[in-house]
Amino acid sequence: MIDITVYIVFHSEGVLAIPALSSMHRLVEVAKIAGLSVESKALMDNPDTQTSAIIEKRGNWLDSVEILSYGDLGLTRNAGVPLAKGTYITFLDGDDLWGSQWLVLAHAAAIQEPANAKSIWHPESLFYFYYDDFDRHSINRIPHSHAKSFHFFHKGSDTPNFDRNVLFLDNLWSANCFAHREIYEKYTYKAVDKSLGLGIEDWAWNIKTLWDGVEHKVCHDTVHIIRQKDTGSLGQSNTANGLLPHLPDNIFPVVGK
Repeated sequence: MIDITVYIVFHSEGVLAIPALSSMHRLVEVAKIAGLSVESKALMDNPDTQTSAIIEKRGNWLDSVEILSYGDLGLTRNAGVPLAKGTYITFLDGDDLWGSQWLVLAHAAAIQEPANAKSIWHPESLFYFYYDDFDRHSINRIPHSHAKSFHFFHKGSDTPNFDRNVLFLDNLWSANCFAHREIYEKYTYKAVDKSLGLGIEDWAWNIKTLWDGVEHKVCHDTVHIIRQKDTGSLGQSNTANGLLPHLPDNIFPVVGK
């Protein structure tokens, strides 16, 4: 099998797909130079015309591009798993950036574990950057952009005094993760159900896997760079719809047992 399958997921990112695709390409090239075999694929879920044109023009180095129509990030990821040939799989969002060593270091950390461990790996640092006058549908930026950026560090579930119950209040890890394909096969992402007010696929997935005993660990010296937007982000949509994560049936102990 191939060492790693890397998926990048697109919707209607427009010109933001250009730097994301370039960052992914750098990730893959660095991993190949390190001797890893990497499969590079794109999942395009109801893509708009501009995003499709960009991937067609600039994504000729990708091994495949899959066109889907779920309108749901979790279901799109699920669809990619059986198509992957990699022992390990990682999903990237189509408007983010990543430190160039992410694949190399995450793979190195994963293979150093005992074979039965199969932890989920997250980048150590999250760096958020934001331009309040960036038009995502244009290649031009208005001069004198005022950037408002911040960062923080992930903590793994193996950290001393880690309290998993904090996950009831906030998602502790970004959706950018690296795991053995068996993890993705066993733990599929839940679909958004707005009628019940449930969604936030990566948060729900983090809760389900952690409560089932899968460790979430940090891969040191790695960074996930997330672009903040005024409109059009999934987080904003989740907030507007008042969504909460799905909770697994076994999350609360049964009284009397």
